[in-house]
Amino acid sequence: MSDELSDIRQPNGRFAKGNPGGPGRPRAVERVREYDQRVADAGPELIDAALAQAQGGNLKAIEMLLDRIWPVRRGRPVQVEAPEIRTTADLLPVGAALTNAVLDGELTPEEGSAAARVLVAHGRMIEEVDFERRMTEIEENDERERRAK
Repeated sequence: MSDELSDIRQPNGRFAKGNPGGPGRPRAVERVREYDQRVADAGPELIDAALAQAQGGNLKAIEMLLDRIWPVRRGRPVQVEAPEIRTTADLLPVGAALTNAVLDGELTPEEGSAAARVLVAHGRMIEEVDFERRMTEIEENDERERRAK
């Protein structure tokens, strides 16, 4: 192998450690954005065409176009009137507000479940920070008691 290639590849032909490899497959992000914009711009005309096709009996055409123009929701931002969370005690009224929103039909059970997971994670973070603060206080008190003796 030439010196230039030995920096890039190992004797067995694999890339040398630390070598990022080649540029890889080019991404089609710009092309996809362009297509998305074109479809968004033509949305009203596509809906009209899809409706005309559907009225003519071509259900696959309307399914294909509507999937592109009006995709199935995979999630949405949810808003629940609830107090700010500062301590673990604040989680109870927020959890109650979330439960009530699901029971009142303002949120789907799936949305409520996803929001509850966020609350659980937030509660764990609060507990972790509180635990660390309390451990630091205990260690500082022990250190003061040792110095006082």
